[in-house]
Amino acid sequence: MSCPFALLGFPRRPLLSDEAIGSAYRKLAGESHPDQSDGDAERFRELSEAAAILRDSSLRLRMLSSSPGGSLLPLEAAQLFPQIATLLQQADNLIEKQATASNALAKAVLAAPLKNLRHDLESTLNQLQEWRTSLDRELIEIDLRWPEHDPNSMSLLADSYAYAGRWESQLKERKLTLDCF
Repeated sequence: MSCPFALLGFPRRPLLSDEAIGSAYRKLAGESHPDQSDGDAERFRELSEAAAILRDSSLRLRMLSSSPGGSLLPLEAAQLFPQIATLLQQADNLIEKQATASNALAKAVLAAPLKNLRHDLESTLNQLQEWRTSLDRELIEIDLRWPEHDPNSMSLLADSYAYAGRWESQLKERKLTLDCF
């Protein structure tokens, strides 16, 4: 695949807006959509992949730093990991208990733990959002100094975005499942 930045017509920069990426993608993808008479399915696929990469801060930063990532555990991730792992395990256990509860009494017994867990999930999601906000500020700082940058800092920021995004997705999934009960 060609460079995602070049493919969508962007300069190689750490910070790109989702709106600009979406606009560029829609314009170019519309021109090469396979349903068009002169459409190009391969180019359309490449544009879709490029937009997905550029929308993901972690992947975009990894491309710029030429780092595979995962070399160091970010401090914030190390601090949050035990809390998040515990919540995910508790959520999975309660989801399983709720799914196998065979009568109204068994389900009623789970009401309080489910309520507490929902609260804990929401609180932790708020912590993750605060972390992501601080990561966004760090990304802005890197972009302001661009092209001067520390590859290790960019790699660590990419890893931080990856952890925060993955955990946010996992917690939201569990919360959504719990909200269905």
